[in-house]
Amino acid sequence: MEHRYRATVEYDGTDYLGFQIQARGRTVQGELEKAIERITQKQVRVLGAGRTDAGVHASGQVIAFDVSWRHADEELHRALNAVLPADIAIRQLTTTYAAFHPRFDAKWRQYRYTVLNQPLRSPLWARKAYHVAEPLDVEAMAAASQALVGSHDFAAFGKPPQGDSTVRDVARARWFVEGPGDVEGKLVLFEITANAFLYRMVRNIVGTLVRVGRGEFPPGEIVSLLGSKDRAATGPPAPACGLCLVKVTYAENG
Repeated sequence: MEHRYRATVEYDGTDYLGFQIQARGRTVQGELEKAIERITQKQVRVLGAGRTDAGVHASGQVIAFDVSWRHADEELHRALNAVLPADIAIRQLTTTYAAFHPRFDAKWRQYRYTVLNQPLRSPLWARKAYHVAEPLDVEAMAAASQALVGSHDFAAFGKPPQGDSTVRDVARARWFVEGPGDVEGKLVLFEITANAFLYRMVRNIVGTLVRVGRGEFPPGEIVSLLGSKDRAATGPPAPACGLCLVKVTYAENG
């Protein structure tokens, strides 16, 4: 008898063409499906909560798949982690209800973007942070980000992955600083939570807010950019390396 399994997955997306399976090249979904087939001897299709782009990471990606497994959930969890590549790991795994869909049942998704703000580049942070050498005005960036909260047309910051609507509901957007820790400068982090995201929306927002931090335009300009619905008016996208899907929220977990 088949059961639907739900799992939370962490991965370093540097060496992948994104989450979603492609005709050619390595993807996170593809590696997960190969691992499940190796353990269960059955070909499966893995469903994901978010189709992260090439080079984007996750600590809280949620997936679901259907297989027949006669042992405990914990044994399937251990077996899959034993055969997955070193840059992909399942953090949690459990059986769930048959109709659960990690994408369509999701209420909110949270992304975090990491900027390494110091004069010199750092090879140790190159895979997971965007290096910005000049000092950033984090307070100005934080003020600008508040214009994003609420229901807005985000056409200036991305294209819909499907359909025509570019309206999204942002519950929270904030910048904060960590460090120095093990870095000479500081880590400047951006967190944003929304019901859904446009294609490259977070990276485009970060690229624009970094321009605010550099003093290229005032924080209030974000309101005008939103109203313009013009992708050409906003900043270039920030690199994929700094972006991480950290949490997907469902009705049962608040």
